Amino acid sequence: MTLDLLDKIYWADPLSRLLPILTWYIRHGLRRSSNRADQILAKHAIHRLRLLGTQITETGTQQCASPVSRILAYSRAKARALIPILQHEQTVLGGAIRAVVICDYEKTSAVSAELDHLLDDEAGGAIAAFRELLTDEDTDKLDPVLITGSTVLVDDDLRPKLESAALQWLSLNKFSVEFVWQETEGFHILSGKGADWCPRVYVEMITELFQQGITHCLVGTRGLLGEGWDANKINVLIDLTCVTTSMTINQLRGRSFRLDPDTPEKLANNWDVVCLAPEFKKGLDDYKRFRLKHTRLYGVTDDGCIEKGVGHVHATFTEIKPEGVEESMVELNRDMLERVDQRAHFRDLWKIGEPYHPEPVSTVEIKAGGGLGFPAVARSQEWTEGTLTQAIGRAVIGALGQADLLKNMSWVEAEKQIRVAERAGGYVRIFLENADEESCRLFAEAMANVFGPVKDARYLIRREADFEYTESRFAGTWVLNKTPGFISSFIAKRTQVTKRRREVVKVHAVPKILARNKDRALIFQKNWNLHVSPGSVWFYTHEGTKSMLQEAGEKDWLPDSTVHQKEVFM
Repeated sequence: MTLDLLDKIYWADPLSRLLPILTWYIRHGLRRSSNRADQILAKHAIHRLRLLGTQITETGTQQCASPVSRILAYSRAKARALIPILQHEQTVLGGAIRAVVICDYEKTSAVSAELDHLLDDEAGGAIAAFRELLTDEDTDKLDPVLITGSTVLVDDDLRPKLESAALQWLSLNKFSVEFVWQETEGFHILSGKGADWCPRVYVEMITELFQQGITHCLVGTRGLLGEGWDANKINVLIDLTCVTTSMTINQLRGRSFRLDPDTPEKLANNWDVVCLAPEFKKGLDDYKRFRLKHTRLYGVTDDGCIEKGVGHVHATFTEIKPEGVEESMVELNRDMLERVDQRAHFRDLWKIGEPYHPEPVSTVEIKAGGGLGFPAVARSQEWTEGTLTQAIGRAVIGALGQADLLKNMSWVEAEKQIRVAERAGGYVRIFLENADEESCRLFAEAMANVFGPVKDARYLIRREADFEYTESRFAGTWVLNKTPGFISSFIAKRTQVTKRRREVVKVHAVPKILARNKDRALIFQKNWNLHVSPGSVWFYTHEGTKSMLQEAGEKDWLPDSTVHQKEVFM
């Protein structure tokens, strides 16, 4: 291991590597010192480490809640993110929008004196989210209402309409309540007199008014709007909570899954809002919570598969590391907002009422790294990520079948079952749709080998492509070489023709199962030549191949694809 690599590993997380030394020094050195300055230094160090999520105790260290993590979890930026989400949803749904914003608490108090200047008492709570909605002209038109176990807040211009409808509901349900209104800036605080005024009654009342469209947006807490609460017209749910347990997550998501008999084609959008601050330690905790939320959640992907995990939200999330998510944030946010007006499309992807395969299917998700051009075999259209993946898939399945490795179906039948779907972010998924489990697995592993790194591959093969360029048909002739400059330039411009040149663009590994012996490798070569590109297999252990591999590295021919093998449901 080189010094540069060691240095890189160390600085990726220096605290975790220094912590054992720091812990020992603070506990056994500074704390036991008779010098008062050492004692003060120990307290200062312990305080600083606690801000970074590490608590030094009498017996050692343990993880603790980091103030930085808390700031991100309850940042006002998360409340501000409600505005563009609801603006887009309102544009698409119009008066039919029924949005619910769920927070952890009504209001959140700062946990320590260090954060008093950063988090006020309402930071990150339902009240802060409610106030934020009133600051924007568009979201204010939703006439938001906040309901918690102790508080009801009503948009100021909604009061007359809500009061009339609420009194009618109370009368119809034989409840005796006298409303008490307290006016404040931008909204009214609603309370009531009478034995019937209690959370059970006013939650049911506000929910019914929400169902009717008196208000189009409810803001509340997961304690109140979680398990047992029912409003089947919800079509937008925005989750601002920090909860990550699968039971609670499913309870929250379940609020929007209810069928609406008045809208049989209803489909709800569920939103997670994530706050990032990668420059701080613990600054990616909110993103890690988001990934954890989706660990056991199934969802339909943009190519119509049912996938568990964060990859169903967006293909990029599968491979992106927390440290790199900020770079993709703008693109990801744009893609998410563009989906708002695609409800019908995503409902179709679920294929509701159609038969499904109860067993998972092995698939490969690929983001190929450039090097396209025109096929080097006889085709007219330029490669796309999808058509290239399809062609390589045909080469692989043909080789597997002709090598007698497909036990339950012929390669001709298998080729007909190849499915390729392009996903957002430049990702392509490929799999066998109606095939036995073993054939699906073999195909997926082989495709992952082809697009993956060539390290330790026994056989390699080149992929060539043709590239178009324009050139005078008299290029290199006396017509241009011997005539005066201005004349040759004129002739060159007027005699431009389109030509193609062939280049090596990538070097790929022969799939491991086809690289066990030369006969199988040659079968793969034949199919590769037929569907993808001319080229002969190289045996890696030969010196010539090693030099070719060195050349491939120098000329950027080595694969740089992102490859993920996944099991999905169809």
